[in-house]
Amino acid sequence: MSITISYCRRYWKQLSTGTKLIALCLICIWVLSKAFIVMCKWSEGPSYQPCVEYIDHMCAEFSRHRISGNLCTELCHNTSAERFHCEHNSSGEKKVIVYIKDEDTKLVLKSGAYTSWDSVAKNYTSIKTLRPLVLSKDSLVEKLYSKFRQYFLNNETFGRFVSHLDVNSHNVLGAAVSGESLLQQDEYITSMNYQSKEVVPGLRGVCGNFYVSDYTPTDGALLTNRPGAGWPWRSVGEWKNRRTVAIRLLELAERLDNNDLLLCDVKGDNFGVLEDGKIAVLDSDTLFTRTVLGDVLKEDTCSSDSDCSFWDCHGTCDQKSWKCSTSLANTNFQMICSKIFRHDPSNGYHGILEDVPAKWQTTIWKEIRYCKRWRLSIKKSRNHLYNLRKALLHDQILG
Repeated sequence: MSITISYCRRYWKQLSTGTKLIALCLICIWVLSKAFIVMCKWSEGPSYQPCVEYIDHMCAEFSRHRISGNLCTELCHNTSAERFHCEHNSSGEKKVIVYIKDEDTKLVLKSGAYTSWDSVAKNYTSIKTLRPLVLSKDSLVEKLYSKFRQYFLNNETFGRFVSHLDVNSHNVLGAAVSGESLLQQDEYITSMNYQSKEVVPGLRGVCGNFYVSDYTPTDGALLTNRPGAGWPWRSVGEWKNRRTVAIRLLELAERLDNNDLLLCDVKGDNFGVLEDGKIAVLDSDTLFTRTVLGDVLKEDTCSSDSDCSFWDCHGTCDQKSWKCSTSLANTNFQMICSKIFRHDPSNGYHGILEDVPAKWQTTIWKEIRYCKRWRLSIKKSRNHLYNLRKALLHDQILG
């Protein structure tokens, strides 16, 4: 080795300066090309290989009757790798996989929890024989009902949950494993409870610990409204699109209010467009009823109002007891207004209602100036919502 190095050094000294430069350039090109190939393979890894592994594992468990679900047969019949694409890095807590069903249909598989077969099976095992109990569908449903009924708004919703499990005589324990995995996931429960309210994407069904919903892409105006993004802010066509998105968001805020729901994580990529054009919440982990959120906050001690915040939902501190109050200080309209309509330095959003036609500036700004007003009542907040939507709809009619 030392002889080879010595020979190379003598040979290098004999080369002209120009030859050395050419050689160095070629070496740099070779190194960069290798680095580029490695980076490409690395970037493809999280979005391709783990998806195949997750689907293969899911289908292997299904074939052994260790999980169940109304969509297992369909998903496991179409396991070609190109049909499944990871949308988030596999190292994340929640797995999100886009399933390309056909040319016109995409679905989304999500999972944030996994319950092992052994941990569930022991709850359905005979103490005397240590063997799985011979359960019927009815007896399993009774067990699930007694354990999980409180998670659902009504019996009809619980009935849809049971239909998702697709219980039959061969997979009773598999259905129990799938059911307990799903009911550890707040987003699945919220999606089930509010399917008919048009605030979340449509839920198609489940397979194991994965639940499957409609693919709802985010409108471009909610993703590209950042300074320096090259967005033609003052063009007529672009304003019409922002105006439409603003109207749809106000309609979503009204639907949330009507169902006593608060969205506590407001950001552009948390909204998707349904087939009918309505906007829905993609990450329903952060949807809470006012009552539930108030009950959670009231357990906390505080020294100021800032100690009583839950993401974008702001509470108030009772300065007599120094505990968070059950009442909340802001509304869905205010959160969407301050985080999406107006410029928000915390996330770099320009605000889709920051640049508006001159004729509407006074009217629109009259309403959105209340975005960050502390402790605005629900009634007053709704008035500002209605007035803003009226102005935007009036502009839409005038074209």
